[in-house]
Amino acid sequence: DRRRSRHAAPRRRGSESGAMAAGWVVRGALLLAGAAAVPEPRPSLPESCMCPDPIKGAGTCYDPVCPPGYFKCCATCEEASCYGTTTMYLSWRGLPECIECAPGDYCPGCDTFERCPEVTQSNRAGPRVSKAKSSSIGDCESCPVGFEAAFDRSACMLKYSHVCDADVVARCIRNCRSGDPTKGKNLDACDRMKCTMYCAKLWSEDCRVAVTEFCLFSTTLAADLPEGIEAEEGQGAIVGCDVDCNAATPSARPAAPVTLLAAAAALAAGAAAHSPR
Repeated sequence: DRRRSRHAAPRRRGSESGAMAAGWVVRGALLLAGAAAVPEPRPSLPESCMCPDPIKGAGTCYDPVCPPGYFKCCATCEEASCYGTTTMYLSWRGLPECIECAPGDYCPGCDTFERCPEVTQSNRAGPRVSKAKSSSIGDCESCPVGFEAAFDRSACMLKYSHVCDADVVARCIRNCRSGDPTKGKNLDACDRMKCTMYCAKLWSEDCRVAVTEFCLFSTTLAADLPEGIEAEEGQGAIVGCDVDCNAATPSARPAAPVTLLAAAAALAAGAAAHSPR
């Protein structure tokens, strides 16, 4: 997992070591130039230890550098798989090492993240969902009967796993890049929906049909609701997005053709690792 790596680069001697140190300084300067500080101020230090050391474990007190809702990436380690791959914020110690907690996880404020526990009830079994920057297990929500967590675990949608391979389609989505080269893999909600529809169709036509309902729900505002009745959470969240919910046409795809080929390759690689449908 790209967020779990914390290993530092091995030390080297002589000129190689000096060159590496200089490289880290340059990379650090570039990261600092583009990084924003976390918006939450650092609280006063509690009298008792609130966080166990994420490496040494319980019994060793740890002073976190990122606020709740974020986890820490090793900002000076090229070997850390989260290094430079996503937006990083300046921590309380001034380093670009804090990453927003991903949907489906929660980050309690100890520089680590935890996955929301799965529901074990037979008629609702499956992952729970949570919003980005969730900070407690109470932010994790189970999906109602007939629904399941979306591919990124950010919301509930009508069941689709009977016609889609959730792991393979999610891998395809993670390989999408924005059509705006300055954004890379930092997709906005509209780009992500375009990519979701494309990857669902790439898996199968039945998968695309199953995901279409969620696309329409997210892009359409509720109309003519009775007085006092509010629209469901998430309905119309990306109204105005130019995604084609009925077919992933070329104009609705989120990235350049070469990027879509990479996503398709990832989908094919994942499909090859699974049993035939």
